[in-house]
Amino acid sequence: MTIGMYRMGIAAALMVAAIATTTGCDAMDSEPQNTGPAETSQAAKELQTRPTLEDTQAHLKQAFEDLAAYASSLVPGMTWKWVSTDQYPSGCDAPFDQTTGRQYHMPDYITQGGDAAHGGGIPDDVWPVVRDKARQIAADLGATESDPFPFNEKVGDRQARFYGSNGTVLWLATRGISGDTGCRLPAADKASTSSTPPTTAAQK
Repeated sequence: MTIGMYRMGIAAALMVAAIATTTGCDAMDSEPQNTGPAETSQAAKELQTRPTLEDTQAHLKQAFEDLAAYASSLVPGMTWKWVSTDQYPSGCDAPFDQTTGRQYHMPDYITQGGDAAHGGGIPDDVWPVVRDKARQIAADLGATESDPFPFNEKVGDRQARFYGSNGTVLWLATRGISGDTGCRLPAADKASTSSTPPTTAAQK
């Protein structure tokens, strides 16, 4: 299973579970509703407390590279490369859907070489320590929670997901690393919305 397939599988399963739990199955047939003004106002204030989209992207990229370097130090000859680098920011999910916030799905950082017995990647014998390192790195990004269950995990095909209330997600699999920034304001938007408008006296 590739990191992209794993990410889509978890996202789909969690969305179905959340909808069924909170609203009942019939809600899946209804049209999604835009967030109202009051909740949007609160969401916009929340975005002001978060790092910019660009800063979060840079921190995630560095986190991927640090984690990959650690894994490679345990697996001689294993290297990494970026794929799916043509990603673009997209609109945010509720309650941020009516704000100027954007979210970014990071390019995948994929292993080259590694566990030859299982098609490459991080060998099972070092997986636990690499996963623990991922947990530490993710915590520094605010992603302090983890899924209590792996999806379809088997020998030579491990997965872990770390996430936080700030929306940041770090995904680790046997053959790659990926993640999401969570909703953030682009730097230009954050600067414009956080600036104090001039007073009437100052305009005279």
